[in-house]
Amino acid sequence: MRDLFSTDSRLMRSLSKLFDIGYLSIVFVLFCVPVVTGGAALTALYYTTVKVIRRDRGYVFQEFWRSFKSNFVQATILWLIELVLMVLLVYNLTVVEGLMAGIYLAMAILLLAVYCYVYPILSRFVMKNTDIVKMSIILMAKHVYFTIPFIIIFSISSVGVVFLIPYLPIVPILVPGLSALLYSYMMEIVMKKYMPKKEDGDGKETDENGHAIDDWYNE
Repeated sequence: MRDLFSTDSRLMRSLSKLFDIGYLSIVFVLFCVPVVTGGAALTALYYTTVKVIRRDRGYVFQEFWRSFKSNFVQATILWLIELVLMVLLVYNLTVVEGLMAGIYLAMAILLLAVYCYVYPILSRFVMKNTDIVKMSIILMAKHVYFTIPFIIIFSISSVGVVFLIPYLPIVPILVPGLSALLYSYMMEIVMKKYMPKKEDGDGKETDENGHAIDDWYNE
């Protein structure tokens, strides 16, 4: 019984991980409140999920803030473009019927599919926004067997957080983190295909400050 509640027991490690997921979800929701910060928050959510929750590197808030701050400008531009386009498409859906409604719906799903890749790519790579969008389009089409589950996960979790908060307050405490965790297991399969390969040799890669690079994302 004593071993069951020790800090190294499987139970305590699982509870600690669940706490981190809940904490990350709360931080994410709070950072999304201004709406305009949604893109940076989504980028930081994915980054922190993989680095802290899955790879046990760093602490939730510190890593979330690191990603949020460093990617804020790029993520916000991408987010506002997505938001404007989605609002226009949804508005058009409400005022047209028949074939045109189907076309606008298909365009909205296509936009969502592309953006399923945008923020994870931004969280991992240093690229221009135009290159991020191009890469997202390519990955969306090339890995369609993952794209469809991504759309489903993103849609269900978004609806859950937005519409169930008044009735089930626990939803925002767990859903964003758990959804990002599930999302990451598939997304990392895709991402690893495009990560630069490590060069042979005993020397470790270093950053511009001479510090060894911890390539946790390749684990």
